[in-house]
Amino acid sequence: MTNNCNVLVTGANGFIGQHLIKKLKSLDVNVSVLVRDRNKLGFDDVNIFEGDIFNNEILRYAVERADIVFHLVSKTHDFSCSHNSIDDYFKINVEGTRNLLNACIGSNVKHFVYFSSVKAMAEDSKDVLDESFPPNPTTVYGKSKLAAEKIVAEYGERHGFKTTALRLPLVYGPGNKGNIYRMIKAIDRGLFIIIGNGENRRSMVYVENVVDAALAVVDRQEATNEVYIVTDGMDYTVKDLYETIVKELRRKPMPFCMPMNLAKIVSWLGDVAGNFVKKPLPFNSNLLNKLTASYVLSSGKIQKNLGFSPRYNLYNKIDETINWYLEN
Repeated sequence: MTNNCNVLVTGANGFIGQHLIKKLKSLDVNVSVLVRDRNKLGFDDVNIFEGDIFNNEILRYAVERADIVFHLVSKTHDFSCSHNSIDDYFKINVEGTRNLLNACIGSNVKHFVYFSSVKAMAEDSKDVLDESFPPNPTTVYGKSKLAAEKIVAEYGERHGFKTTALRLPLVYGPGNKGNIYRMIKAIDRGLFIIIGNGENRRSMVYVENVVDAALAVVDRQEATNEVYIVTDGMDYTVKDLYETIVKELRRKPMPFCMPMNLAKIVSWLGDVAGNFVKKPLPFNSNLLNKLTASYVLSSGKIQKNLGFSPRYNLYNKIDETINWYLEN
C-alpha cells in the first residue's frame, strides 16, 4: 500500500472494521469510512460518509477518490432467521455489494477487497477444505456470500479493477461478542460442558490476522480476482479451546463431559420446544452441531502465493480477548 493512498472501509462500525481502521490509521494513508451512524464509529479523525450501501449519492462521494475499497458490510450468520430476514441476506450481501460495485465503475478504485466467509463453501466437513473445493453452501447466509463473491469477480473483470475475496472462518478477538465470547462467558459462569470427547477440530482466525491478510493482498498482482481462505494456520479442538480459556480465567474445569447420546436427546427436546414457542431455545440441534462438528480449512494458498504468515493464534492472544470480556 503506497503512501497517501486513499482507502474506503464500509461497515466500519463492525468488529473487523474497527481493527482494520486502527491499523490503517497507523499507516500513511487517507482513511474514509461508510457508516450508518457516525456516533457509533469511535474514530473522529477519518473522513466519514454517513449512509448505507443503497444511498447512491453517498456512495458516489465515498468512492470518488478511493484507490482501495475494503467492503465489510454484511448481514451476518443467524440460525434464527425468519422468512422476512432471509430476503435481507440477499438484499444486503448481494444487491448491496452490487450497488457499491456500480458506484465504483468509472471511479478511481483500483482494488476491491471483499470480506467473505467459509460458509460460502460448506457448513462443516470431515475433510480439510481449501479453495479448490467446489462450493456447496447449505444456508441462505452461505449462498448469499458465494453469490456476492461471484459478482465482485465479474465486476472486476468487466470494469478493469482488481478484486480479492477473503473467506474467513470464526473470527475472534477483543471487541467481538460472538461464539468465543459466549463460550468464555459460559465457562466463567460454570455453564459450559464438553460434549463427547471434545476432539472435533475447528479452524479460526484472530482478528489481527484478518487485518494483516487484507493489507497483504493490496498492490499484489497475484491477488487479482483471487479467493483466499485466512486462518490462524493451525486448528483447535473444542478441548483445546476449553482448557485454554479455563486456564486463563483461573477456573476449575468441569470434572465430567456430556455423553453424545444424551446431548442428542436434549437437543431434540430443544428443537421440539423451540417449534412450539416459535423461537430457538438455548440448546438445540444447530448448537449441538456447531459444538461437535469439525470444520478444518487450509490457508496454504495465501501463504504460498503471497508469502503471508499469520502472526497470532489462540495461545498467544486469548488473554487479550478474555481481558476485554472481563472489562466489559
